[in-house]
Amino acid sequence: VVEVKASTGKNNAAVLYCMDSNNYSQLDKQGVGGYDHIRLDQINWYVAESKKFTAANNGQPLPALAFFHIPLPEYMAAATSSSAQLYGTRREKVCSPELNSGLFTAFKEQGDVMGMFVGHDHDNDFAVSWYGVLLAYGRYSGGNTVYNHLPNGARVIELTEGERTIDTWIRLRTGEVEQKTSFPADYKR
Repeated sequence: VVEVKASTGKNNAAVLYCMDSNNYSQLDKQGVGGYDHIRLDQINWYVAESKKFTAANNGQPLPALAFFHIPLPEYMAAATSSSAQLYGTRREKVCSPELNSGLFTAFKEQGDVMGMFVGHDHDNDFAVSWYGVLLAYGRYSGGNTVYNHLPNGARVIELTEGERTIDTWIRLRTGEVEQKTSFPADYKR
């Protein structure tokens, strides 16, 4: 957990949750292959931390963001929904776990996480709203591989103190800016 202090330096203004999305499925013997899911102990840890921050903020959830590597299954659902506004590039299938372990539901139940950011899929850099939560990829920033077709860059995320908004864009290595959006305003249909 990374606490983002208010401009006064006293109270927390936001929270960043950084989680290990693990590697490959540990349930091969039970017939579940592919990528691993975020596990129950990790979800329980998040819920406990979220409750502590909410209690310390007079019962109001603090604006929060979550960061991990492998996208949740909700990324595929959002990316293929005709009712979701998607910004950016989707050049490959979302490579998420076969099992949905419930992390997205925990985020909704706690009411604090307003956006999550992942990597993993080199040819995706899109951002999409799903049930009022921003699901976004970074931009591929590493060395050349067999299947990256996007120029190197990075996703920039800007929070405004006292607001539940996220301004985000892709900044290319050349300095150009792409996909500048404001969440939730630009994602409403």
